[in-house]
Amino acid sequence: MTMRHIPTPSAQGAIRILVINPNTSTVMTDGLKPILKRLNYSDVEYEYFTAPDEPVTIGGHTFQPISSINSGEESAQSALNCWSVLDRISQFDAFLVACYSAHPLVGVLRKNIREFEKTHPSTRKKYVTGIFEASVTASLSLISAFDFVTLGELEKKQVDESFGIVTTGSIWKEELGKAVTKMLGTSNGSSRFAGVETTGLTAVELHTTPPEEVKRRIIDATQRLLRESPVPVTAICMGCAGMAGMEEAVREGCIRGYGEIKGREVRIVDGVVAGVGTLVTSCKAGF
Repeated sequence: MTMRHIPTPSAQGAIRILVINPNTSTVMTDGLKPILKRLNYSDVEYEYFTAPDEPVTIGGHTFQPISSINSGEESAQSALNCWSVLDRISQFDAFLVACYSAHPLVGVLRKNIREFEKTHPSTRKKYVTGIFEASVTASLSLISAFDFVTLGELEKKQVDESFGIVTTGSIWKEELGKAVTKMLGTSNGSSRFAGVETTGLTAVELHTTPPEEVKRRIIDATQRLLRESPVPVTAICMGCAGMAGMEEAVREGCIRGYGEIKGREVRIVDGVVAGVGTLVTSCKAGF
């Protein structure tokens, strides 16, 4: 059997990632840039796409632009508003959908990438993920492990740890809860998943509400998540692209809920960072 040689990214040039904000808020798009710059990937180039601030017509149906995605239905509509990114598949190595939801643009892009690769075979594969999928996957990798039931015995058990989500509007509590359940392939949730708590603010309101009020709401939501979970929460996903950079408030909620030492042990997962990390690893490994 002949092994196919996959050139390294340095041999092919920098990894080009298109970061897609499916709403029309350029403020939110701009808020992602310093977060990704701090990752300091010397061989990664980013380009940013913000949903057009004008109606989009597809198949005879016209869809209005969305400035803040506040429901599952708007999440689906925003995918249609970003339909033009399908014309740019050839220009990038990877695509990150920066909306924290079960966003259908991820699946649409993946399907179109597969069709593109059939007609344009290349040595570098293309990849896509959403910040929701990336954060859940990252959290599971941080909390999942087996240990001995009793030291000296051969019986094993899954460690008693879980992850949860702190997000924006109250409508996302049920929406994201269902999305995680479907992603994990379980019918009644999972002991690994602690659930969802919300701030009651929209993604846009995170940037227009006084910072102290935003911080208070995030702290309160984090404390509720920890308090109501029957299994210790050891990882928390920040469930909105607009929450990028707000780890400090989540951390304070962890400290207030679990105490100084245990509260600092909780891993805080930024979906945007997790998404880029996933894409870079996939591109370099050539999965």
